[in-house]
Amino acid sequence: MTFKFSLQKILDLRARLEQEAAAELSRAQKLLHEAEILLQAQKSRREAHIQSWRENIQGQLDMAGLRLYQLGIAAIDERINRQTEVLNECQELVEKNRKDYLTARRRRKVLEKHKEKELVRFREEALRNEQKELDDVAGTRFARQEAASL
Repeated sequence: MTFKFSLQKILDLRARLEQEAAAELSRAQKLLHEAEILLQAQKSRREAHIQSWRENIQGQLDMAGLRLYQLGIAAIDERINRQTEVLNECQELVEKNRKDYLTARRRRKVLEKHKEKELVRFREEALRNEQKELDDVAGTRFARQEAASL
């Protein structure tokens, strides 16, 4: 007699859902990493733009040139703000996906524990049945020996 877990299909489904949740978490983490890289690139671009302006200042202050640099920095700052919003959204997505993954994993583990307990009960029952059969055989053998000795 072999062990068959009554909720195996549900356990398989929960394992698949856990794998899918893990994949979603991985994708979200990748998006977050890419958003962080883009934000850092924007900040580096801003610093390079400011450094370029500092290097190009010579003698008198050129108001038109200063205004162009200010507009350039303002445009970069706007991109930084947008990228920061994207980064925040990615962080929220990672947290949501992490919670979903942990929930899926916990649900699978609950069923696995149930399966383990059911397997232990099955083995105990099998041992009891086997012991009962051995006791019956021993009792029958004893009864034959007693009958033969009479």
